[in-house]
Amino acid sequence: MNVYIEGDVRVFVAMAAVNAAGFDYETGGQPLSPARVELRKDLASLEPKVKEEMAAFYKSHRRAGIDEGADGLRYGALALLMTQPPLFSINVKEETIPDDLRPLLAFTHSSSPSSPSLIGQIYVKAGLKQLAQKYLGVAEQYAALYRRPVGETIFDTLDYFHTNAETIINMKPLVISTGEPGAKAAGPKQRIVQRSRTRQVFIIVDPLAPIGAATVRDDLLNQKDDLFSRRIGDDYLVILGPSRTQNIEAIRRALIRFVIDPLVERHLKASLEYKDQILKLTGQIATAQRPFPSSVYLVIRESLAQAAEARMKRIQAGPAGVGYNDDDATYDLAQAYMRGASLAFHFYDSLIGLEKVGISIEDFFDQMLATTNFDRESGRAKQFEPIVAKVAGARASPPKTGEAAPSAEAASLRRIIQSDDLIRQRRFADARLLLAEILAAEPRNARALYGMAQVVNQTPSAAEADSKAEENDKIQAQHERLEKAIKLYLSAIDAGSAESERWMIQWSYVFIGRILDFQEFRADAIAAYEKAISLGDIQGGAYKEAVDGKQKPFGQK
Repeated sequence: MNVYIEGDVRVFVAMAAVNAAGFDYETGGQPLSPARVELRKDLASLEPKVKEEMAAFYKSHRRAGIDEGADGLRYGALALLMTQPPLFSINVKEETIPDDLRPLLAFTHSSSPSSPSLIGQIYVKAGLKQLAQKYLGVAEQYAALYRRPVGETIFDTLDYFHTNAETIINMKPLVISTGEPGAKAAGPKQRIVQRSRTRQVFIIVDPLAPIGAATVRDDLLNQKDDLFSRRIGDDYLVILGPSRTQNIEAIRRALIRFVIDPLVERHLKASLEYKDQILKLTGQIATAQRPFPSSVYLVIRESLAQAAEARMKRIQAGPAGVGYNDDDATYDLAQAYMRGASLAFHFYDSLIGLEKVGISIEDFFDQMLATTNFDRESGRAKQFEPIVAKVAGARASPPKTGEAAPSAEAASLRRIIQSDDLIRQRRFADARLLLAEILAAEPRNARALYGMAQVVNQTPSAAEADSKAEENDKIQAQHERLEKAIKLYLSAIDAGSAESERWMIQWSYVFIGRILDFQEFRADAIAAYEKAISLGDIQGGAYKEAVDGKQKPFGQK
């Protein structure tokens, strides 16, 4: 199936550089993993100037309001766009590079032909070529533990769909003309060149990532191999941090999409017969993310993928649904539906039929789509809302007597981290639901207040989004929403710890200043920026943003 499980020297170098720069985030506030502790010892002699330059780069490229764990993993993803050391060059067009990675390109660019890039400097001056074998050995130990469960997951995925994974995609033949057009005899000749694309899944084990971290991407090409006759989407890349148990869910997520992508492409022409109904249905979901409301392909692909994930988890849980029951499946499908995967519930029900008849998904797909009842799907929200509320409440409740349970603080922190990730993905409706649950139990949870402020700040109200509303009503609704966001930021500041959450307090003042700038209350905005500046240059904070905001109104070029 073209699945590779391994460490990667490029990812090791990039993540070593980030760790040297001050990437100290660890999941759930746990101590750093043994590999990361060891790396800090190995890099203790790194030239202060190089370390300071990397730290400055890392700090200046931290994204506001984004969970640091997810933010740091961007460097590992960026590394997969690079060629092998010592060059670390990127040979694809900049416009094909994902938006979240593009700001990091300076990491790989040299200021002059005689000056190596920042990553190149660290590779040489930190002795990473010599250290690579040591840490890739750790990665190989993790990879060895994954090989059997990954093999089982591949089998389960292919068996579920009753199909094979397409690893070779035949392309339109290339016609090459030879000979001179004006020549005698037969004139120009033509040569037909057959072409194909190779599809692959790379599971990269990274011991320098946070514990349990995982990211799945299909929006870049792994420059480990020649890029000829390949395109974005041919490679699925899974980066896994160290963990005490195998993170199979992330791998299954990638494998499901790897299997169904060519299928959805092949059937897209037939699917477009339902374009109007699909886009109308998706357009009615107020929380649908772009580009779902305009992409039939994305709606179908994500709906099928989410439905298959839920069905496979439900089957593995058994009839009793231990660990994952029907309500859990409804909850997960509802989150996908609200993001814009508007056929997730229909495909989930249809896949039950597929399981019964035991035919290939290839032969079942057209019928599955043709039997869609769009009126029923438009009313799904009313059906799942009570179940979503019940599941959310149960997940927020303390465990029953006798169950092993984490501390309330650790459980809350995990939920905060989850909400941070949802905000990063701009899944504001999902984040709002989760944050509301946290605040219902802990009204003065500073991180939850800060997250809710971000959600309110970035989510237009129904009145603002109503194309038929009066302009004055829209302006008033926007003003009320932004005032609510400011109040939430102030509550987060009031509840925040002056020691451990100083960074959040500083960012809150900066966001308040930006809102006030937007409302053209410049004097009040400057006062907010000054409060942020008074906190000093904090690791992970917004000192530079505060200084910039004081110098000129936010958004002004």
